[in-house]
Amino acid sequence: MNLVDQLDWSYWKRLNDKEKRTLFSQVLMYFVNPLLRITDIELKEFELYGIKCETFELMIDDEEFVFIPGNKDAILGWNLGTKGLSLLETAPNSPEVNIPEELQNSYDLLDVHSLADFINDHTSSLRKIKIPPMFMQRYALPAGTNFLGVYDSVTGSFTGQADKFAAYEKEIQEIICPELTASESVRWNFPKSVLKANRWYIELVPNSDRFNVYEHATHTYTSLRKQIRKKNFDLLTEDQWEYANGAGTRRLFRWGNDLNINDPYRGKKIHRLMTGLNMFGLLFDTSMSRYEITEDPGVLKLRSRKINTGLPIVDKLALSTYYTPDRTLLHEEILKPNEYIYRKAIIVKM
Repeated sequence: MNLVDQLDWSYWKRLNDKEKRTLFSQVLMYFVNPLLRITDIELKEFELYGIKCETFELMIDDEEFVFIPGNKDAILGWNLGTKGLSLLETAPNSPEVNIPEELQNSYDLLDVHSLADFINDHTSSLRKIKIPPMFMQRYALPAGTNFLGVYDSVTGSFTGQADKFAAYEKEIQEIICPELTASESVRWNFPKSVLKANRWYIELVPNSDRFNVYEHATHTYTSLRKQIRKKNFDLLTEDQWEYANGAGTRRLFRWGNDLNINDPYRGKKIHRLMTGLNMFGLLFDTSMSRYEITEDPGVLKLRSRKINTGLPIVDKLALSTYYTPDRTLLHEEILKPNEYIYRKAIIVKM
């Protein structure tokens, strides 16, 4: 059995910790560019909805990555319509239902059969795929950026690459902490994001006073992919993205088929599953405010426009592992960091 065959999940999960460490050291030796700086390697177990994976998390050039075992028989895509979905309780006469005209012309979303067609039409086709082992970036980054660290607006402290942040510190502080009159300060709120093109980009961390700070360079899809490959990384194919998101489970969403976050008993738990790390230790954006790009510019994931029909399965379908937006990306389109995100990977190939 060659090295890559041993990295198939069916074999990998039977190994003990010592065997995993030995095998993983060989993977690093033969498949990761020696010019990349590897630190903080740790074997951890991740779990989501009963699916567990014990694997390695590590830092590659000061960015968080996880190792995902391969799967030679991964089943991806969706063709089950509404089968198994638990949130179809919105009544046809509910005043909360407000279906846009463009959807009314194509589907009767209050009919279960038409709703099933809508779900199938907006998810990728059912298929069996061989997925290679991969090192994958834990968090997707805003397009054209590199993560520098976190700035705390209350304490004024910065954690991360302080030498690079120093060049932007004064500009960022003036944006985050402007001089205001008493009346202006009453109405003032932190900006959600600010871009200083070809210098820096900041984003407010939800429900906090902290900002993620990034270096920024203007990129098109073509130039971004070229830069990523120059640094010995790849973008993900649609197959690789879907597998990394949901592990090939036969559920519409990686956390299950439940969207009822407003339930007084289960809502908080469902929200934690939606927004937390998945079974591989990866985090995916749940804001539905940006597209995540893939190796194919014709294939985007997630969505940058929210729908508010009052039907949760329609409004939240973009969070599905298999969702396919009605949008393609032009090769030379400028990628705005508040509209597109990307995730780097190292694909283990023979």
